[in-house]
Amino acid sequence: MIKQLCIFLILLGASVMSATDNKVQYIQMNGVKIPVISEFSNNIPIGHVEIVFVGGGNVFNPSKQPLSEVSKNLLNYGTKELGNVGFASLLESKAIGLSATTTGTTLNFELDFLKEYEDFAYTQLASLLSNPNLTPKALKDIQVKLRASLMSKSADFDYQARVLLHKNIFAKTPLAYPSLGNSANEIDSVTLQDVQNYLDTNLVLERMIIVIGGDLDIQKSLAKLQKILEKLPRGKKVDIPHYTIKTTPIKTLKKDTQQAFIYFASPLQLQSIRDEAYKAQVAGFILGSSGFGSRLMEEIRVKRGLAYSAYMYPNITRVSVYFTGQMQTALDKQDEAIKITQDILKEFVAKGVTQEELDSAKQFILGNKPLREETLEQRLNAKFMNYYNDLPLDYREEFIKKVEQLSLTTLNEYIKLHPEIAELTFAIIRN
Repeated sequence: MIKQLCIFLILLGASVMSATDNKVQYIQMNGVKIPVISEFSNNIPIGHVEIVFVGGGNVFNPSKQPLSEVSKNLLNYGTKELGNVGFASLLESKAIGLSATTTGTTLNFELDFLKEYEDFAYTQLASLLSNPNLTPKALKDIQVKLRASLMSKSADFDYQARVLLHKNIFAKTPLAYPSLGNSANEIDSVTLQDVQNYLDTNLVLERMIIVIGGDLDIQKSLAKLQKILEKLPRGKKVDIPHYTIKTTPIKTLKKDTQQAFIYFASPLQLQSIRDEAYKAQVAGFILGSSGFGSRLMEEIRVKRGLAYSAYMYPNITRVSVYFTGQMQTALDKQDEAIKITQDILKEFVAKGVTQEELDSAKQFILGNKPLREETLEQRLNAKFMNYYNDLPLDYREEFIKKVEQLSLTTLNEYIKLHPEIAELTFAIIRN
């Protein structure tokens, strides 16, 4: 009942906007300046905290690809003192959510709680950081779970097509490998010492960012967190790598499937996220990310019935920038679908978009952008991503203004300057 109440309160506050703090704060811990991204919101009596450690993603452990995945799962397996079930029951008794997650570059601890249990929530965070359940039994349980997950991927042809694509466009880089690794042996090769070394390397002050918000006295809450987090070692910062994609011939992998699963990608030469990404996003919306009405969907599904769906959109991060897309089609229609996709991209680069397409894209993007930042957690995540990408925390307002003012001439000039988006690489899973 308590958990349902917490969820209800979170949903209740989803439609209420509040005043925000759009400046990065810094707090000192043992001589290290820790960035803090925050927002006070008293719509509902909850708190949300994320402790982010840059360097904890699988991009940084290429020699043992599943290491961050195994470590994350162990961190979600309770403390050594209480074990998995005991720790989960303790959190459940106060409707507290505490989980470890990873991205390609970060390890994150996410903490959600009712305001009245703030101190209790911080105590449990401290317990997990200081005494995670790094035991042989826990490791074995996690490895069994991850092996089963990897085995289930053998029938997930979308997953396999995506992995095949990444192996080609990011060949000989960490992005070529899935977070689960390529085999059960790789999962089993991760030892408790590997996990301990991973935590010792990543749970350090130099890599830490704090994200905090809710109905909290932010400064008092930070003081409480500081008492917990300042016990971590200083450690070393890590530079976030950037990888460009390689264009390669079509790669096909034979599997027992009744359709062709086609994934594809092309380069995007982006000099500045702040100055160019909004143009790429509008172009991507018109080209393939908007579903019905997009160029790909209209030509491939509506006019020719070659696929149930066809998408393409820009993937813009600090680690990599490129266009990517996907579709499924009948085995005997594969070559036709690929050729039409190539033709659509060539025409898109050569002729650009129409005023009607631009107006439609603006209407949707400008209406949808605020909806994606309705809840406290969504707004904090947006601020964090802006900080992570060297953008102002309130970049949303700038983005909206730039999209509003984007002219047809400017967009088409931008598209013509990027013929590389028509240089497609395909990865296909088929019978």
